[in-house]
Amino acid sequence: MIPGGQVSLAGAGIPGGALSASSVAEGEPLYDAGRWTVTVYEESPFEKVGRLYLDGDGLVIRSDLDTRGFSVPLVDVAAVLAGEPQAVRLLATGVVVGMAGLSASGKAMNFWIDPVLYTAPISRVMDVLEGGARKAAVFTGRERV
Repeated sequence: MIPGGQVSLAGAGIPGGALSASSVAEGEPLYDAGRWTVTVYEESPFEKVGRLYLDGDGLVIRSDLDTRGFSVPLVDVAAVLAGEPQAVRLLATGVVVGMAGLSASGKAMNFWIDPVLYTAPISRVMDVLEGGARKAAVFTGRERV
C-alpha cells in the first residue's frame, strides 16, 4: 500500500496506475447490477441413490440403499416401455421383489422395490438401452433418504 490510502498495482499484472477508495463517486454502485439476474434455488425433490446399466440380457439396478442388486430382463424392459408393468428380480437368485413400470407422465421408469420407489428419467434409460451411455442415475424421493 502506498501512503495516502492508495494501492499500487505495479507488478501485479493489472493495467493502470493506483486505485484509491475515493476514486468511486459517492453513492455510485461499484458494479453494474443490471446484467445480473437472481435465481431462487429450490432443492430437488429427488436424490441420486444408485445407477442402472446393461449386463448380459438384463437391465441391472444398483442402489446405495439396498446392496442386494436387482434386474429386469430386456424382454420385460420392452414390455415396460410399452406400458405393461413387469417384475423386478433379485440379481443373485431371480426371486421377484418388486415391479417396474412407467411413471404417470411417461417421462420416467419407476422401480417399486418394497419399501422404496426408485425412478430414472426415461431419456437416460433409453441412452443406456441404445448404447449411448454405459449407465444412468437412479433416484428416490429426498424425504426417503
